[in-house]
This record gives sequence, C-alpha cells and structure tokens, in this order.
Amino acid sequence: MQEVITRLVDVPFARMFVLAGIVFLIIAVLGKVEGKIDPGNVGRVGASVLGIVMLVIGIVMQYIEIRELGQERIAQQSRIQPQNATAAPAGGMTAKQSVAPETSSADKPAIKVVSGTYGRSCNGKAGNATQQIAKACDGKPACDYAVEPVELEEAPANCTRDFAAEWKCGSDSTVYSAILPVGAGKNEKLHLACAG
Repeated sequence: MQEVITRLVDVPFARMFVLAGIVFLIIAVLGKVEGKIDPGNVGRVGASVLGIVMLVIGIVMQYIEIRELGQERIAQQSRIQPQNATAAPAGGMTAKQSVAPETSSADKPAIKVVSGTYGRSCNGKAGNATQQIAKACDGKPACDYAVEPVELEEAPANCTRDFAAEWKCGSDSTVYSAILPVGAGKNEKLHLACAG
C-alpha cells in the first residue's frame, strides 16, 4: 500500500494541483457521488471555484517549470559550444558554403568531416547532415557552413532544432566539434577550421 501511495504522490507538484482541480470540478459537476458525498449547492459552487483555482495554479506552475527547463538546456548548450559557433536554425537545413580566407593551404591540415547532425534536440537521426557538410567542407583548411531552414521529414514540425558538426584535421585523431544551439536564425554559420 505504501508503494501505491508513494507512486501517487511522487509526481511533479504542478500535476498534483491539476489533478486536484479536476477532482474538485468533478465533484462540483456530479454533486452526489455514490450517495456518500453530497456537497449541496454551496459545496458545489465552492468545489467549482476551488477546482478552477487549483487547475489554473497547476497550469501556471507547469508553464514556469517548462520555461526553466528550456532555459537550463540553452545554458548547457551555450557552455558546451565553442566560441566560434553562435546559434541554430528553426527549421530543416540546406547548405550554402563560403570558404574562409586562406592564408596558405599547404601549411594547414585539411578538414575531414566525421559527423553532421541536424535536429539532435528534436531526436533527429545522428549523422543526418554528414554528406551535405562533408561536400561543402572536406579538404579545406577552414569552412563557414551556412544553415537555412527547410522542412525535414524526420523532425517534428513544432520543434526548434540545433545543428552540430564534428571533424578531424588531416591525419590527427583529435575530433573537433561546433554547435549552433537551438534558436539560431536563418543563415547562421557554423565555422569549421583546422589550425596550421
């Protein structure tokens, strides 16, 4: 019995308010429940008011919790991303590539793209953009990869996506990464470069 009570109570506080509000509204609408609970007219009005208030409080608390989780996720992504990548698109992606100014391509190792993933924040398939970014940047010492919103089949329409790339420089085994976090605008650029 204690396990059942623990499971019932072990839910977010906001959901408890919503559920309690619904219970009070049911009591207000049904009135007499199985002949055991008879709230009367004043009790029904009181249960209605209390149910609505608890429902509103629960919904507001849930909204605040979701907002805080979103802000925490963005803060975590900001800490992880390198300084040269700044933000992510809101739709799918196509590539427009512009090469960063080259000083001496013979001195710098070339980029070899390992992975490009679009929409990881929306459970996008890992490596779904590897071919596009490899086509644009492989073999170059530096590359600015512009991302444009378009629709992708695999990602939910209402989900704001991020863009991440991983690459190696020449024959070095070190894997570098850059992320455009959730919420970046159209034509934001992901900068890939190998130090020479």
